[in-house]
Amino acid sequence: MEDYQSTAKNLIDELALELMMLEPKDVPGWEAIISHLDELAALSKNAAKTRFSDLAKDIKSIVEELVSDKLPSPQQGIKQIGDGVTLFQEILRDVDDIEVSSEKIGRFLHDRGLSDETPTDSYDTPVKDEGDDSRDNSLEKQIPDMSPDISKDKELIESFIMESLEHLSTIEVDVLTLEQEPDNISVINSIFRLFHTIKGVSGFLNLSDIGRLAHQTETLLDDARDEKIVVDETITDVILDAVDLMKAMIEHLGKSLDSDTIEPADFGLEAFLDRLRKLQAGEVEDEVPVESVSAPKEDGSDTGSILIEKGIVTEQEVAEALDKQAGPPPSDKKIGEILIQDKKVAARDVAGALRDQKSLRGTPPSAASVALTSFVKVDTQKLDNMVDMVGELVITEAMLRQGMSDLAAQNKKLYTDLAQLGRTTSEIQKISLSLRMVPIKQTFQKMIRLVRDLSKKSGKLVNLEMIGEETEIDRNMVDEIYDPLVHMVRNSMDHGIEDPEKRKVLGKPETGEVILKAYHRGGNIVIHVSDDGKGLDREKIVKRAIERNLISSGDDLSDQDIYGLILQPGFSTADKVTDVSGRGVGMDVVKRVLDNLRGNIEIHSVKDQGTTILMKLPLTLAIIDGIMMRAGNRDFIIPTVSVVEFLRPDRSAYSCVVNSGEMIKIRDSLYPLIRLHEHFGFDPGHENPWDAIVVVAESEGQRKCILVDELIGKQEVVIKSMGEQIKNVKGMAGGAILADGRVGLIIDVAGLFELSEK
Repeated sequence: MEDYQSTAKNLIDELALELMMLEPKDVPGWEAIISHLDELAALSKNAAKTRFSDLAKDIKSIVEELVSDKLPSPQQGIKQIGDGVTLFQEILRDVDDIEVSSEKIGRFLHDRGLSDETPTDSYDTPVKDEGDDSRDNSLEKQIPDMSPDISKDKELIESFIMESLEHLSTIEVDVLTLEQEPDNISVINSIFRLFHTIKGVSGFLNLSDIGRLAHQTETLLDDARDEKIVVDETITDVILDAVDLMKAMIEHLGKSLDSDTIEPADFGLEAFLDRLRKLQAGEVEDEVPVESVSAPKEDGSDTGSILIEKGIVTEQEVAEALDKQAGPPPSDKKIGEILIQDKKVAARDVAGALRDQKSLRGTPPSAASVALTSFVKVDTQKLDNMVDMVGELVITEAMLRQGMSDLAAQNKKLYTDLAQLGRTTSEIQKISLSLRMVPIKQTFQKMIRLVRDLSKKSGKLVNLEMIGEETEIDRNMVDEIYDPLVHMVRNSMDHGIEDPEKRKVLGKPETGEVILKAYHRGGNIVIHVSDDGKGLDREKIVKRAIERNLISSGDDLSDQDIYGLILQPGFSTADKVTDVSGRGVGMDVVKRVLDNLRGNIEIHSVKDQGTTILMKLPLTLAIIDGIMMRAGNRDFIIPTVSVVEFLRPDRSAYSCVVNSGEMIKIRDSLYPLIRLHEHFGFDPGHENPWDAIVVVAESEGQRKCILVDELIGKQEVVIKSMGEQIKNVKGMAGGAILADGRVGLIIDVAGLFELSEK
């Protein structure tokens, strides 16, 4: 009794405080109120306090009517809610007086028209869940069949889209937990509440189709928590399909915001709702596919493979479409769009192929991990602008410090003030950059469903282990690393992990293991993707590389050099193309993304023991830790992570090799020499390497020497994007304003290596 009274009192006190701060149109605030009332009703039901549960549900019904704009007077509705909360506080103080409490609740329900007479039931009477009756109401009454006024409600709709996608992301994770624990009522309740929230807000915004889908799904979940249906694989699959369909509908709504008009689209909603009703009724039939106009993030190899398997297109037609997508110039169109544009397939055929790619759908980061922390939502553009301005502040502070260095040397007070300004500026910069950091957990969690779906599809038993989920990464990198992670996890599943029978023969556990691991090291974030599968076949890679004229022989190449060949465009050792992998575009995508993010990749593999791929990325895209150097009259900055060493070579170390060009010999190894002035058009300070300095740089296991005239020092610099006319210059990653006001060019080591080979 005391535990119930204490917990219920805390909940109702929180409600009372929140009510004081709310306005009628504060939809997120009312969502929190509904969530608290759900908890209160469930708590009362579990404690067998029928009348208390009735009161909580009635207060909740007033909130829903208010949010759905069904009350003639919103202020009157707020007053009724306040009266209900006050009543709850009163009866909790007199909880031992059963008859008085029951009479007060009965009078409140009677005044609301929910009871014909003042009830005198004992609170020990078994509870009848009013949720069962409420869901039988006509959907047309619950969710008005009207089109929202986008121009009027644009800000509310944008907020709804963002919040709903976050809710759906959380639901996906919860459903996967539910698969492992089908009897976990708390997980079912969590999923139910999130769908209920989406339904309530969609009703308020007159988004009837989204509301109907959310309502029918929560009805199914309601039966599950009342144990009227058993949660099994069929139920979890249909909930995930409902999530996918709702994402497509919400994304379509988002695309309509620019035009202020919602274009009609057929999502196959009626067929899916019918499927939900049949499941609820216990009927078993073939799955009804979900039509989706808004395609998930797709990999051309998947869509093409599915269409080829179905005999809709030929391999040649898909290859031509992939060439168009790769460019030049590169196209941002999906492979399906290109095939439709070329009239090779019908839109319905592509939609059917995309439905087989549920595992590749991307979702935005969830806010669930910050539930216990006070936070304020800020426009990301404002955040980026603030970081840029803090960068300008750092540059100005450095220029001021350098310009006043002589005066500061003579004036102790000025020297102290400048030092304090430097410390404060540095601290502000660290804090502003930390605001853009988010845990990598949200990205890792998306892989849970990917592994689940691929495991079911391939018949392989796989356990996914995630380590270091709280490791933080620049928010601007989150979406960028999603595709590389997807490709590497799929490769581990398809090429790495063996079938259970084969693993048993090899003496391995039947269940394979894929490990995702993230941690910080030396100013970088390192992400591991490893598996305990069959590993890479060196001989097979060498054979395929020779066939493609990438190498003449593998005798003189290290394992790292050989494994690096799988990063080449179109390279694959797969004997057959599957709908999971095999076209050789996956690791090419990984390399391209890492190059854009100034990252490195390492591949380690042991035959029959497994493969580990390491991605090393900078902590942030806004600042680079670099070595400043000068060549001619130009200042350059090379990322410290790419520098192996720098030295002044002897005259005897320099040589020219036939078909290889200028080389520098360092400890019995020859490295190609790159002259910056030849690629970027300026007069060098020194022509001879032995009169200058060479910087040994590394990219993807390859090392080359870069000729410079002098080294200036090591410094953190704020990256500035290049202008439109020169932003695509090969070998340049951007620019930075130095302490003396000059502009330094940041070298893209991978791009410079590629440029030097042409």
